[in-house]
Amino acid sequence: MDLMHRLRGTTARAASRLGREPDVKTRWARRARLLLYVGVTLLLGWELYVSEVDNLPTALTLVQVAAVLILYGLARWPVIAAALSLPLVVAEVVLGFHPFSLTIVASMLIAGVLIASRPRQIGYLYVLSVVVILTVVQPTDIPLADLVTWLTIFLLPCVIGEAVRSMLRSVDRFQQNSMVQLARQRRDLARELHDTSIHDITSIIMALERAKLTGIQDPRVLEEIDHAIAIGRQSVVSMRGVLKILRTEDSGVRRPGTENVPAAIAAAAPTLQRALDDARASLERAGHRLQVHVEDHVDLPLPFSVRTALVRVIQECTANMAKYARPGAPCTVMIERTDVETRALFLNDAREGAEADSALSSGVGLIGVRERVEAVGGSLVVRHHDGRWIIQASIPTISSATEGQVERAAQH
Repeated sequence: MDLMHRLRGTTARAASRLGREPDVKTRWARRARLLLYVGVTLLLGWELYVSEVDNLPTALTLVQVAAVLILYGLARWPVIAAALSLPLVVAEVVLGFHPFSLTIVASMLIAGVLIASRPRQIGYLYVLSVVVILTVVQPTDIPLADLVTWLTIFLLPCVIGEAVRSMLRSVDRFQQNSMVQLARQRRDLARELHDTSIHDITSIIMALERAKLTGIQDPRVLEEIDHAIAIGRQSVVSMRGVLKILRTEDSGVRRPGTENVPAAIAAAAPTLQRALDDARASLERAGHRLQVHVEDHVDLPLPFSVRTALVRVIQECTANMAKYARPGAPCTVMIERTDVETRALFLNDAREGAEADSALSSGVGLIGVRERVEAVGGSLVVRHHDGRWIIQASIPTISSATEGQVERAAQH
């Protein structure tokens, strides 16, 4: 039982390494083919060395060299390689065996690959054909013993092929079960978000709009209501974008026209300047003055993943300023960009003795920002020093050409 448990654990780890990315299995296949080519090349060198040292007959050397060369096509055309190897096995038997026959080694390797990667009937039929050739073409005085010997020898590649086949099937089942479970979790999360958050925000917006109709005359109160309504509507739009991502990533199958949904949603996120303007307005309503220092060339097109991460960092950090900064204290945002990274620094004097509203401070905001920054290869540092909160984010700005094209299209 312990062995089976460890085997299942190993299979699960293999499945997690394979992942759901469309090109991961392709990369694994390329590496396996490369390993095969290296091994075949070494066998070919060994065969040429043995033929030179042992003075093998030219015909036997050619047969074994041909058997090794066939292995170069084993990764892509295993059935064809198997068919071509059978005449070489016949020739090997007729010419006489070498103590270390590479023709037999090649046949064992072909048998293992066929059983592991093709319908197992083809592999076992190939094994039976090779064993029959080895025992019938040049029979000895004890053909039954020869049959048992060759069956025993070819039992090893059969067992290895079955083990690999079983592992691959376990990996596929593990991935399918994980995909089904993940799709179910996405649907449940999307449904809960729609039925709770979006519904509640919509109710708040409607309540605020009803409040405007009661005849409020104070311009500042009306301004605050309009701002709350605008923020609520933007939150609903953003939340619906998240729901769209959750529902389109269903079991790895995309609906037509949704291939670029994440990119389109990210490209529709607020621009850097818009995020800074919103932050300044929000802090001013909270009684703070925001000082922004941004380099002139920071507005150059950014990859959308980088821009989205930077915008979310600005939104979360400035929201924390409104909650934790000392009343009336200035708040500072500094953003600079180099050829390889964009850095953002947030400074504010810490409020003393006051706790933020527990309903509005979940404690996971900075954790989410850190995860978002690290997801694009960046880092986030949070410090409390000499009565000041200091948050520094560093985000690499080198990304794919596709992201750059999306960003330029969004800005024009």
